[in-house]
Amino acid sequence: MNTNTLQNTKKLHRAIMRRVYYTYALSIALRQSTLLGIAFGASVIGFWKLVSVTSIIQNFLNVPVGHVPQYALQSLMQAQTVALLAFGVIVFTILSVGIKVTVPVFSTRTSLRRA
Repeated sequence: MNTNTLQNTKKLHRAIMRRVYYTYALSIALRQSTLLGIAFGASVIGFWKLVSVTSIIQNFLNVPVGHVPQYALQSLMQAQTVALLAFGVIVFTILSVGIKVTVPVFSTRTSLRRA
């Protein structure tokens, strides 16, 4: 083989492998679990910056037990829109991951059944 053919083969191999690496990186980055993790992390950081969690806990502890649902509703109605959005994303990601983890998969194959 001459050196020109060898160089072309190496260039072609590098180009193909670069595409393989890009495709693999995109497949990892666009997985649902990766996207949910990023959304959850960003929401937790945003909620932590916007809201004092210790104050929320302290206020809930000061409210009589029978008035907690009314207090929670009133607190949500008076909260900032951005904080509510961050809280909603946190709840959505927890529920969507929880549903995927806890829902069992049933097999419908008849070959597994005994006669």
